[in-house]
Amino acid sequence: MSVLPHVPTDEVAGPLCAEVTRFAARSIDARAIDRAGAIPAGVLGGLAELGLFGLTLPAAHGGAGCGLLTACQVVAELARFDRSVAVTLGLHLGLGTRGLVAFGTSEQHERYLPSLAAGERLAAFATTEPQAGSDLSNLATRALEAADGSLVVNGRKVFVTNGGLAGLYTLAVATPGLGGRERGQSLVLVERGDAGLTVEAEECKLGLKGSSTTGLVLEDVRLPSSRLLGEPGWAAKGLAHILSWGRTLMSAGCVGTARAALDKVHGQVAHRRQFGKPLAALEVVREQVALLEALTFGMAALVDEVARADDEALLGRSLAAKVYSSESAWRVVDGAIQLHGGLGFIEDTGLAVMLRDVRVTRIFEGANDVLLSHLGAGELTRTKERAPLTGAVGLPLAGLATKADALAAQVEARRQELLARYKVGVFRQPRWMHQLGGACCWREAVDAAVRRAAVSARPEDVARASLLTLRASAEVSRLLEEPAPRDLVEVALSDTLPFPEVRP
Repeated sequence: MSVLPHVPTDEVAGPLCAEVTRFAARSIDARAIDRAGAIPAGVLGGLAELGLFGLTLPAAHGGAGCGLLTACQVVAELARFDRSVAVTLGLHLGLGTRGLVAFGTSEQHERYLPSLAAGERLAAFATTEPQAGSDLSNLATRALEAADGSLVVNGRKVFVTNGGLAGLYTLAVATPGLGGRERGQSLVLVERGDAGLTVEAEECKLGLKGSSTTGLVLEDVRLPSSRLLGEPGWAAKGLAHILSWGRTLMSAGCVGTARAALDKVHGQVAHRRQFGKPLAALEVVREQVALLEALTFGMAALVDEVARADDEALLGRSLAAKVYSSESAWRVVDGAIQLHGGLGFIEDTGLAVMLRDVRVTRIFEGANDVLLSHLGAGELTRTKERAPLTGAVGLPLAGLATKADALAAQVEARRQELLARYKVGVFRQPRWMHQLGGACCWREAVDAAVRRAAVSARPEDVARASLLTLRASAEVSRLLEEPAPRDLVEVALSDTLPFPEVRP
């Protein structure tokens, strides 16, 4: 077990996570799953026996009725053992079933939730298309209303997580004219047995090899109007809510991966000797390990706060949690490999699997570069003031709170400067929005870490929050530098990207 404290658990999550740990320790072999490219049926059956597929589904339909926080704690614990298993469950609980739970009708609940809660049927979610990745406004898959009121769906979805395992798919589709929206989008429920639906072959991936990833082809798939999920033509609000759950659960998986990597680091530096002493006795190594712990501490604190947030805060803060957690988990696993030296490059350590598995987290659930721009735009238009930490935490953390407030003030000063310099034209400055979004991620992580340290009052947690604040200050200063001059960029690319149509 990692020396880092777990997210505080409630009366349900604590015993449940302990049971998940016992099950995973005896049943999950990450390297075997990676080699086989599939999760054993016994593992999926074990998750079902524990009731995990119904964790966030209503008790009235066979679920446990738990909230996002408990689900995050379970997913993080599973990710310590294998990320493919964690993704399979997290996708089912988040993107796969959240829309149905939140926006489904009573008839839809009765039809689908009992089998989904029991793990007899898994759920998947499909938005990405060959020409529409993070840009969900450009969906080509269409559902057109027929004369009898049914919907006829045609199109193709790609990179569908749980695609080969699922019995129920939630699809985002263009529905021109439906609900009075000329360019509207809707969510529809598609069952595996629907005529005209083809589940394509499994993708051959860099990592997450045990997780199922397929495409879907829909050729004149006729759905009754009862398969519409939520208001017709108004999918944006539903998508925002569903994606916020999905991103938070994925961030929780990053916490688990980072903790697993740190467990290996602690063993390595304590026992591996170089220059006549353990690695842990070397000052540079101690600094590196402390930073990895600080990054992970910030991840755990931020995911905890986001999972507890109300819907309004969840939408924005889940973006920051997703970007910070995926980028930090990559740094932690990469750092763990570095601290293992040549041994880290060998499959036997298990770190290679972690590195392959964690890489895609910076891409799926919204590519980080796109989400950073969304974060920056949201920061420019926000109306709610950030509550200062100075005075809100105890005296032992007063100095740290002051530093966190200074970092936040630096971000706010740049925000005000951009608004004054560009006014409404600031939204035509994507590089600035991207950089501002990155600074917001660090601010959110620092604030969460300081609040967590104030609650625990452990000296080591205060030190981790302090180290994170130091790193964040350096990163924010770098991020808020003036972007490279655009004319210089264009000259540098003039002989490699010379065509006018590719220039901004």
